[in-house]
Amino acid sequence: MIEYIFQLDSGKTLNFRVNINREYSAKADRENHSFWTRLDYHRCSNCPLSPEKYKYCPTAVDLQEIIDVFSPFLSHLQVLVTVKTPERQYSKTCDLQTGLQSLLGLVMATSACPILSKLWPLANFHLPFATTEDTLFRTVGAYLIYQYFILAEGGKADFELMGLRTFYNSLEELNACFTDRIRIASRSDANLNAVVQLGALSFMVYVSLEEQLREFRRTFQKNLPKPL
Repeated sequence: MIEYIFQLDSGKTLNFRVNINREYSAKADRENHSFWTRLDYHRCSNCPLSPEKYKYCPTAVDLQEIIDVFSPFLSHLQVLVTVKTPERQYSKTCDLQTGLQSLLGLVMATSACPILSKLWPLANFHLPFATTEDTLFRTVGAYLIYQYFILAEGGKADFELMGLRTFYNSLEELNACFTDRIRIASRSDANLNAVVQLGALSFMVYVSLEEQLREFRRTFQKNLPKPL
C-alpha cells in the first residue's frame, strides 16, 4: 500500500491510499460510474479491451475519486506532498500538478489496462517525483531485467530495446487519447496538466532514448573494458 498526502495552504489535508496489487472486478464494472469513465467515451485508439466485456475503462474507474476531488483545483497551487511506502517516506513542496502527476502515474500503472499494466514493475518500486532521467534509467533497467528472464526461459532477448521503443510509442498514443477524458472530467486545470505532463514524460522517453543512453554511458565509462 502506498499513501499520498497532500497538505494545502488552507490547512486542508487530502489522503489517497493506493493498493498496487488491486484487481478490477466484474462487480466494479457493473456499478454506476461517471459518464467519462465509460469505455466507449473517448476510447483510446489503441485500446485492446472488448466493449462486450468491459462497460467502463478500468483506469478511468480507478482514477475517478482522485479526479473528482481535484477537479476544481488550479495546477499552480503550492502543496506539501508526502508519500509513504512500506519501506520509506518522501516529501516535496511543489505545485499541485507535479504531485498529482506522480499519484496519477502510480494509479494508472497499476490499473487493469493491458497497456499501462506493463509499467507495473516500475510501480512496484515506485519513485515519486521522478525526473525524465530517473524514469529513463529505471525504465531501461527494468526492461533489461525483463529480457534477462525471457532469455532464461529460452526466449529471444531484445537487447536492442526495440520493444521498449514500440511500447512507449503506444503509450504516447494512449496518453493523448486519455487526456480527452480528463479534460471533460475537470472543471479546472490541475488534473489535466498532470496528465499532460505524464504524456510529455512518455514522449521524452520515446524521442530521447538514444541521446540519454549516450549520457548514461558516461556513468559506466570508468568500469567499461578498454578496447584491445
